[in-house]
This record gives sequence, C-alpha cells and structure tokens, in this order.
Amino acid sequence: MSDHDSPFVPKNRRPESRLQSGSGQRLSRISLSDLRGVNQPDLEALLVEVREDQALISGLTMGIGSLIVQRWDPAYAATGWTLHGADLTLDMGHPFGSMFYRNDKDGRMLRIGVKWHPPVQQLEFPALHPSKPELTSNCTEEEVTAVVLDARSRIGTLVAINAQIGSFVATEESENAILDASGLGLERLSEDDPRLADDA
Repeated sequence: MSDHDSPFVPKNRRPESRLQSGSGQRLSRISLSDLRGVNQPDLEALLVEVREDQALISGLTMGIGSLIVQRWDPAYAATGWTLHGADLTLDMGHPFGSMFYRNDKDGRMLRIGVKWHPPVQQLEFPALHPSKPELTSNCTEEEVTAVVLDARSRIGTLVAINAQIGSFVATEESENAILDASGLGLERLSEDDPRLADDA
C-alpha cells in the first residue's frame, strides 16, 4: 500500500521531513497543521514507538489524545518491601496522603507519609506507624531509607507526568495509565469497600 492509499496519512499534506536516528531507523515528522480533521484512531497510528522505559497516556480529552511519558524506574524499588496500598490526593497541585508498604518476610507494615512542607518548599516523606499518627519504631534506619527512596521515586514520577500533561484533561482511562506509569497501578477501592475496614 502506498502512502497515498494509507488511511493513516492525511491527504493533501505538504512533503514530510525525515530524521535519521542513531540506529539508522528513519523517522517521519509531519506538521500538526496537516493533521486537522483526522480521526482519533488515525492519530494513534502516527505515534512514535514507545520504549520499554516509557508509557503511553491515552484518553486525554484535549490535544491529539495521547502522550508519551517516562515510566517509573523499578530500580528504585525497596528490596524486601512491596507497595501494598496508597491513599493519595492532590492538594493545590501537591501530592498528599500515605503509601503503605509490607515487608515480604515478616509482614511488617510501614506507612510513608506524603506531604508538602511550605516553609522549605519541598515534599516530605516521614516514615510513620501504620495506623497511629507517630513515627515508626519497628524498622531499621536502612529499611526506612530504602522505602522512602522507593516512595520518593514513585511520587516524583507522578509529579513529572502530571507536569508534562499540563492542561490536558484526563479521563479515567488516562488516570489509570498515569498511575500505572508512576508505579502506583493499584486496585482502586471505593470508600465503603469492606477491605478498607479490615485494614483499619
């Protein structure tokens, strides 16, 4: 099938410019002004290849509908700990809430708080007791350091993706993709889910 026959190439377009990648692969660059009037599925076919360390955020209701972002790097995951749950929201654009980690060997729970500290203008990640408003007392300093780095890396990825999306309006589909790309792809529970009562 020639370019003129392809349903994914806008008709009456100007000649496209071509770029040479380091691997010798040729990449096409088409002006966005040539894409007016093209249906959503056609636009998705024109996206560049998504690398393993990237994620495609689709379902955005502004712009061309999809965006490639950097995925959370599991190299920052805390060895011996698993992200068990999270209760997070955005407070004036800043992440706020808690992330819960379970120790793989003995089942200990560690809650990492996520909050914005206005005086020093930075996010803080205090290591907290799973259910009490106090610092944890049953974890070593090394364990706390590893889990806090894990939490920082996931939240940092989430903040970066939200900043990259900017004014795009996210649908439920794209919100799920954002959380998954940030290493926060957990099952969403409603407020009246009985499992929340079991964790209390």
